[in-house]
Amino acid sequence: MDSLDHMLTDPLELGPCGDGHGTRIMEDCLLGGTRVSLPEDLLEDPEIFFDVVSLSTWQEVLSDSQREHLQQFLPHFPEDSFEQQNQLILALFSGENFRFGNPLHIAQKLFRGT
Repeated sequence: MDSLDHMLTDPLELGPCGDGHGTRIMEDCLLGGTRVSLPEDLLEDPEIFFDVVSLSTWQEVLSDSQREHLQQFLPHFPEDSFEQQNQLILALFSGENFRFGNPLHIAQKLFRGT
C-alpha cells in the first residue's frame, strides 16, 4: 500500500485539539466514489487547506508514483502532453482562473459551504 492509500484508508489518531479540550471533528467526504474522513479544519479553514493542497505538497511530499496517478485525471493534450500538464498544475496551484474560477478555490468554498 503506498502512502497515499495509507493516508486515505487508515484512521487518523484522534487526540486532544490544540486547546486540549476534546477531539478533532472529522467530516465524511465523497471524493470520486471513495468516502474519506477529513479534519473539519482542513475543509473549512482556507489557510490550512491551501497549506496542504499546494505546489510544495505536490513537489515535495507526493512520490513520483502518486503524482503520476493523479496526472491521469488531467486532460491529455495532442502535443507535448507532459509539459502541458505541468503548466496546468502550476496554474492550478498558483490560483489562476479556469474560465469560471480556480477548481481548488471552488472546491474549498464548497467544503466550507459558502
